Amino acid sequence: MGADDPGIPGWFIGVVVLMVLIGVGTWLYRISVARDMAERAGLDPDQAARVAMFGKDGIDATYVASALAQRSAPAPPPPPAPPSQPAPPAPPAQPAKSAEERLRELQSLRDGGLISEDEFQSQRLKILGSI
Repeated sequence: MGADDPGIPGWFIGVVVLMVLIGVGTWLYRISVARDMAERAGLDPDQAARVAMFGKDGIDATYVASALAQRSAPAPPPPPAPPSQPAPPAPPAQPAKSAEERLRELQSLRDGGLISEDEFQSQRLKILGSI
């Protein structure tokens, strides 16, 4: 290492540092992708990160495991199907009874003991109120 020895060129040190930074960035990206895939599939993200860190094919293994987990997950229930047939038509309405007919019917129910006096008075007021 004398005065004539140029040593390691600066550009070489820059390339080595750049390669190390790219390697660490790629490693962190692989871990992040593996954790994300595992979380979306309902798997353990820590285990997926370990596989991605130390396995040669860690991302591939996590992808396959997440695809299998999603396939075996129960499918959401299907939405209710719209009725294929229209609702049956309502039976034809009977002609409305007059207030007099309804009061007579109410009177016969009270006379027959089928409704109490309070019920009779309450219904009678409703009928009279509808006139």
